[in-house]
Amino acid sequence: MSHFPHNAQINPLAKFIVTRFKRPSIGFAILLGSLAGIGGCEEAAPIIIPKAVVVEQVSTATVPLYGNYIGITKASLDVEVRARVNGFVEDKSFVEGSGVKEGSVLYRIDDRPYVAVVNRLKANMESQQSILEKAQRDVERLKPLYEQDAASQLDFDNALSVLSQAKSSLAASKAQLDEAQLELSYTSIRSPISGLVSRSEVDIGALVGSNGQSLLTRVKQVDPIYVTFNMSALDYLNARRRMTSYSAKEEAESEGKAVEGFVTITLPDNSEYRYLGDVRFTDPSVNPETGTFQVRAELPNPDKELLPGQYTNVRIKLNEVNNAIVIPQKATQVEQGGVYVMVVLPDNKVERRFIVIDHQGPMGVVVQSGLKAGELVIVEGMHRVRHGQIAEPLTAEQYHKKEDSEEKQQALKQQELEQIQEQK
Repeated sequence: MSHFPHNAQINPLAKFIVTRFKRPSIGFAILLGSLAGIGGCEEAAPIIIPKAVVVEQVSTATVPLYGNYIGITKASLDVEVRARVNGFVEDKSFVEGSGVKEGSVLYRIDDRPYVAVVNRLKANMESQQSILEKAQRDVERLKPLYEQDAASQLDFDNALSVLSQAKSSLAASKAQLDEAQLELSYTSIRSPISGLVSRSEVDIGALVGSNGQSLLTRVKQVDPIYVTFNMSALDYLNARRRMTSYSAKEEAESEGKAVEGFVTITLPDNSEYRYLGDVRFTDPSVNPETGTFQVRAELPNPDKELLPGQYTNVRIKLNEVNNAIVIPQKATQVEQGGVYVMVVLPDNKVERRFIVIDHQGPMGVVVQSGLKAGELVIVEGMHRVRHGQIAEPLTAEQYHKKEDSEEKQQALKQQELEQIQEQK
């Protein structure tokens, strides 16, 4: 007859004692019961609850590679306005900092000395004109007499010489008059281009010209406007690799730009300027001190939002990577050993995996090695899990719905407890 209940889980030690001692005593029975009780109270295996995490699937995309630089704006034309003749400034007819049109008068210099010179030379030219006319009449009178041998060869030659000298004197007088009239026109100083006029360097009454202040002001053309920046030799190489055909390279070089493309810049408030710039010039040599070369882009500036001398952030497309592995920036973590991500495997186990980053940009992190397309990386909740643990991968929408549901249940339990306390 068995000493154990039916279907009871028997401790191996208790079974051994019963087998060894056929007629156990009462104390022995108590000991036997204790051992049997120990055998029937084995602990149940712990239940593992996976931690919920938000995952995103690793995807492939064509990722553009951009170069970011610090640029400075410059006027497309920056012209110095200088006095070409000596004199005293009589009038300044512009507002400093305002826009002026090409040909508009900026300054007037006292022109009375130049008017007097013009009048004197006009009179001298009229005198030379009279001398020429008399010489022509003398030649016309002597020519038939010379043909009839009524006048000597010497007289006729002298008349022709006087006529030639009169013509030369008249031409010289006319040239002197043109020069004087040109100098007179320089007393009205006009804007050479349309643009924004700078501050005036002289006041009314100041002596200007070679005997005084030569520079009067500057006029800057700001529409279009230039942006200059420096690119590294490596960026130059990447940009050149975009030109796959020989004809494209030849065309770019013939236009004075070994690098081509459109640039975007930012305004002082860090907003993006709405017009794109076109690269118009690249320096043909690299600065050996900095390892960079200068690039200049041209941008429309119809509303005068940009002024010369502003610093701005410049971005230009250098190259693009096809079928690149792209993950969000927030999926990466950095430690002393490098950059790693938390990957959820098909069996929901979490694996910490180090990756090699090729590029970081607006589209995310381009991974050179360490990940494959289609794998799941954790983007939220990485602090909840460790390498080798089980996770519950959810989309962002599923994760937020679950959080909302748990918060509602917790609120209901709290409300129920409060009601019980109030009833007591």
